[in-house]
Amino acid sequence: MLQSKLHSIIPRLALLSAFCCFIEVGRIVITHNITFIFLPWNLILAWVPLWFAMQLKDESRPVHLFLYLATWLVFFPNAPYIITDFLHLKPRINFPFWYDAILLYSFAFTGLLLGILSAHIVFKKLKTLFLPWKAKGLMLFTMLISGYGIYVGRFLRFNTWDLLTNPFQITSDTVSRILHPTIYPRAYCVTIVTGTLLSLIFFIFESIFITE
Repeated sequence: MLQSKLHSIIPRLALLSAFCCFIEVGRIVITHNITFIFLPWNLILAWVPLWFAMQLKDESRPVHLFLYLATWLVFFPNAPYIITDFLHLKPRINFPFWYDAILLYSFAFTGLLLGILSAHIVFKKLKTLFLPWKAKGLMLFTMLISGYGIYVGRFLRFNTWDLLTNPFQITSDTVSRILHPTIYPRAYCVTIVTGTLLSLIFFIFESIFITE
């Protein structure tokens, strides 16, 4: 059943992504300005965890299973990360504010859908490997970790590739925030609020929109 649903959902998500890029191109053509040129790239990154989740879905070899799951976890925060791009929303001279609001919302909503769908696929796989309550616990932990990943990307300005190119700095910053929580309250606030939001959206999505 999941496979048949994916065959209908993914093309629609591709169409939604194309719409996002279309209105981005429209803005560039009208304004001759590339203010939001980062949005299509962020959306491409939001598709990456879905691809890894699709590979994970039918995988049974332990090593490959672990690698796909770990890579999915690393890239997953890129999908909901786009919601933080609303920080760039502000009135601009000679261009409608409502257009920019719809532009950012379209990309953020699409990225969030891609991420939640990938999480749904991973959750279904986890339930074949663990008891249901353990699978739910792992997803809750994943959402909190992703909340921290979004914080690292937005405020510390690291990206996914820095895990390979600059792992010691990321580790150092993370350890510092664990050891000195009162010095870095924003790290905890962003992690908890964003992680809770992702958890709520995921379990609502899981229970209502893709029930099996």
